[in-house]
Amino acid sequence: MLTLYSHYFSAADLMLENYLKLQAKQKKKGTLTQRDFVDQRIFFCTWLGFLGVTCEGFRQLGMRLFLMNKRPTAFLELVPKLDEIGKVMTQHDDALREFRNSVFHLRKNLGAVHRFFASEVDRLAWARDLHRLIDRFFSKYRVICEVHYLMHDRVDESQTGKRRRIVSVL
Repeated sequence: MLTLYSHYFSAADLMLENYLKLQAKQKKKGTLTQRDFVDQRIFFCTWLGFLGVTCEGFRQLGMRLFLMNKRPTAFLELVPKLDEIGKVMTQHDDALREFRNSVFHLRKNLGAVHRFFASEVDRLAWARDLHRLIDRFFSKYRVICEVHYLMHDRVDESQTGKRRRIVSVL
């Protein structure tokens, strides 16, 4: 679960943050440099791509059963949040999956990209709502984890008050 958060959703969150910064810059200045324009497109596409991977992870983990059967009872308060995510996610998850594939695999055409945006449905607003719901879910999940670790003398697993040594994988 935390791998899904740290490797995929955090990447989506970072890409959305960078995209929004460049969007604000464009709004303020009225234009972007060529480099900023390219970066904005990269941030936008990878945000949606990593959001799609996050959704895939939710499905593959069987998140609802995971919380109900493999986590202590304190985690059950997350089930309604998870149900809300599932309800929103299923509205356009196939279109997002196709878009994600077009981002992370060499594409032969832009069909999936066009289909994602060529609908009468505002999938961009949908993606922002989905992102917000997942962000809130993970935020609450991490808080419950911290409380659980501290209450069950698992301080070594806690993030509270610790400075962890980061080991680069590059």
